[in-house]
Amino acid sequence: MRISIDTPDDFDFLECVNAHGWRSLLPFCWDTEPKVLERIEEFGDGNAALLTIRGSNGKLDVDAHGSAPEQDVVRRVKIMFQLDLDIARFYTYCAKQPALCHIPQLRQGRILRSPSLFEDAVKVIATTNTTWSRTKGMVARIVESFGTPLPGDAARRAFPRPDQIASVTLEEFSEKARLGYRNASVHRIATDIVEGRLDLESWRDSEITSQDLYKRLLSLPGIGPYAASCLMIYLGRYERVNVDSWARMMVGKELGRSVTDKEAHAFFEPYGEWKALVYHFYRWRESAPEF
Repeated sequence: MRISIDTPDDFDFLECVNAHGWRSLLPFCWDTEPKVLERIEEFGDGNAALLTIRGSNGKLDVDAHGSAPEQDVVRRVKIMFQLDLDIARFYTYCAKQPALCHIPQLRQGRILRSPSLFEDAVKVIATTNTTWSRTKGMVARIVESFGTPLPGDAARRAFPRPDQIASVTLEEFSEKARLGYRNASVHRIATDIVEGRLDLESWRDSEITSQDLYKRLLSLPGIGPYAASCLMIYLGRYERVNVDSWARMMVGKELGRSVTDKEAHAFFEPYGEWKALVYHFYRWRESAPEF
């Protein structure tokens, strides 16, 4: 099944895919040469489908191989590529800043994300206090151990639903996922969703203030200020920079000296409500590392 989804004039497929490292985490698979993003997705019927996504002129062309309701495919792809995000006001701001005018010119500003906040939260937890290679390993083990397999290719799996994680004990989850101290946090979030104590998807509501949303995110097991700031960005809130070792490294290179977390935050403070987006798309003096 081929589905063509219209994209806004200010959208760029490659800029969105390359905005950060999610393209390298299962069940995403990025093929650089043909510039195709693949993803195994499970649509709630117990079957997984392969989605192959390409950018074309003003559209995303999505080929769905397997059981995949068209309306659900469209909804999830729009979430992943932030197609409903209105960034016109951000572009207006950037156009007045000499250091940021490249952002609207390159149609930057959207960040590839997961179709569920649960998946994004788990992946962010897997990035805390570790290396990128270990993050990829942790996410791969979660997917390979608990995700729904693609028919005809059991080696490829979707990201597990909360109930697929909550259906096993913490001990079994820990043995297979091997997330270290993060095991309990991921298992607890999945269990709270399944048992009705937590509704993460409702947190996408734009009526929730940024301050309240940040507090809610901090209430999640395993989510501290860095992780909460990451998730705020994926939810379209940009008031907080997710400062970590990478941010300190890039700001330090920009300033020609080592910096603290406080100094990294101060570097972006002048950008106000847009500081997190500026951080992600700032034109650094030295190139950022590849994911």
